[in-house]
Amino acid sequence: MRFLLFALVAACAGPSGSPSGTPTIPVHPTTQAPATDLAQAKQDSHPAKPGDAQAARLANRSKDPRVTDLDIIRITATTKGVGGDVSAEHVATADLFKQANDAAKAKETERAISLYRRIVADFPESKYAPISLFNIAAMLDSRGDYPATLQALRDLVKAYPEARESIDGHLYISALQSDHEEWQAALTTLDDLIKRPNLTYQDRVEVFARRGYILVQTHRWPEAELALDTAVGEWRKAPHIEDPYYIAMATYYRGELAHRKFIEAPVRLPDDVLVTDLEQKRVLAVQAYDKWKESLGFHQAYWATASGYQMSQVFVELWEITVKAPFPARINSATREQYVTEVHDRVREHLSKALEGHRMNVELAKAYGVQTSWSKGSAEQAVRIVDVLAKDTGGSYVMPTN
Repeated sequence: MRFLLFALVAACAGPSGSPSGTPTIPVHPTTQAPATDLAQAKQDSHPAKPGDAQAARLANRSKDPRVTDLDIIRITATTKGVGGDVSAEHVATADLFKQANDAAKAKETERAISLYRRIVADFPESKYAPISLFNIAAMLDSRGDYPATLQALRDLVKAYPEARESIDGHLYISALQSDHEEWQAALTTLDDLIKRPNLTYQDRVEVFARRGYILVQTHRWPEAELALDTAVGEWRKAPHIEDPYYIAMATYYRGELAHRKFIEAPVRLPDDVLVTDLEQKRVLAVQAYDKWKESLGFHQAYWATASGYQMSQVFVELWEITVKAPFPARINSATREQYVTEVHDRVREHLSKALEGHRMNVELAKAYGVQTSWSKGSAEQAVRIVDVLAKDTGGSYVMPTN
């Protein structure tokens, strides 16, 4: 019995290479993760949509250096009666743009949109026209007007293919489609976007990170792995990428891909299959752990706390998988009580490591000066684990499933 017990526990002994007491990986299969999509990331930290960044900057648009450039001035001369005085009226796009920004800051949404639309309609060649279209889309999105937002962004992409805002708008479209779980439409948008010749390395990292996320969500795992690996490849080719958000995201979802496989991997009898299945669980857990650890290393607050949460939860998962694994056939009814006690004694340290990891994740968030859904989740899990650990230490055991 002891030999078989050792084999079962070794199969779920935890990720190799992870320091004792350090957080470790995936989400408990029966516990909802704090966040399952990018919409939560948008609320917690760095915007999930390019448009969120643009919308957040609306209040500062008047400080845009381009505002000091009058761009286009249109002068209209009028005469009062025959031989009367001539008066001239001038309109500068920079002035209109500043007025629109001021209206946006004052939450005069209709006036702001009207002024932005005037720039687009009357001065389509202005450098402010593509920015205005983008800002219109961001304001419509803030209202929750999805069709109108998409239309404004599509107008931007079509009318101003060389503008930076056009690329941001294209990314924004795919993000909106993902938010609405229009997965195939979002993939098509990304396929069109990646063909554009003027993408930066950062754009390409974002495109493939988003593509990998969609493919993970739709259970297309081989394609997801390729997309996420491509995102990492683009990042490695780049001389410099200032914002680590999307490479951290891509690396996180490389871990999540292994985690999804971990969750779905079966645990079955007979005994030799049971040992093999538990070992496969452990291997997938190690793979996910390693990728999440990489993501944490990019020091991006949202994805770091997401990784910290997942890394900590792996110990809870591995603990539960082991203590709930079916009784091996070799364990008869007379020795079952002893078997359960030995299993719990051997894997109780998983709970202790999970508890320490979640506490560390809460502190990590504080160090970043943020509170994310993941750091909140770690605080909640720590409370739960204290209770489970107390019961387990006291001999109130979770039993095998058969």
